[in-house]
Amino acid sequence: MSESYAEVIVHDEKDIKGKQLKIILISVTALLIVLGMLFFALLLTPGIVMIFVSISMIKNRYCEYEYLLVADELDIAVVKNRSRRKKLASYTLSELQCMAPVNSHKLDSYHSNPQLKVRDFSSGNSEHDIYSMIFSSSGMLQEVKVEPTAVMLNEVKKHHASIVFTD
Repeated sequence: MSESYAEVIVHDEKDIKGKQLKIILISVTALLIVLGMLFFALLLTPGIVMIFVSISMIKNRYCEYEYLLVADELDIAVVKNRSRRKKLASYTLSELQCMAPVNSHKLDSYHSNPQLKVRDFSSGNSEHDIYSMIFSSSGMLQEVKVEPTAVMLNEVKKHHASIVFTD
């Protein structure tokens, strides 16, 4: 089997609550500081504490996923704040049962299984091409949602053409 390699980095766009949290944190911090300066000096201390809490919460919101396909291994990692990398999962493509777009009917038989475990490593943007990869290891079914590039998709298809669908 020939050596294959593909690397994909996808920004996580699913975090709508994080954007709302950012607005709320900034608003509460500003309100506590203004009220502390104008009326109640006791509110100034929580306002200063909220500055540090807000900075750390906002700073840790940026997240992107990195897929690394080398030979028959798919490694998935999360990169937080463009600096901290943590490996999330590793899959062997020999355990791949099916790969198809998320809304494909090829996945219907897997979705009816109540023991299917779903892990979403995609951006969450419905306009992007999101694929589901169904892995079966140790009798457990797992659906992994990814956003492969054309290069990555072709590498997987090259070695597992009968189970990769692009409909």
